[in-house]
Amino acid sequence: MTPDRWRHRRRLVYAAVGLGVLMIGSAILDLSDRAVSSELVRGGVALISLVLSGYVFAATFDDKWSGREPVDEHPTDGDPYGGGGDHGDGGWPAA
Repeated sequence: MTPDRWRHRRRLVYAAVGLGVLMIGSAILDLSDRAVSSELVRGGVALISLVLSGYVFAATFDDKWSGREPVDEHPTDGDPYGGGGDHGDGGWPAA
């Protein structure tokens, strides 16, 4: 079994996304100052989107840089339509 090189990175992503959710949640519950609440929502959404975008970019870059190809979890066995079944012809034999 190969070691999980992304374990610590995933923990940081979970923590950052959790912080963003807490920021948005505290803005929803805070009824005293609308300006502060709107900045908390804006900051939380920005944090979540930046962290997730960076995570996807880093994972793609890591796969490309290390020379690993993506694994197809659902091979089609050469069928261009996605692996057997009805392809819109109603099951009728070709004329």
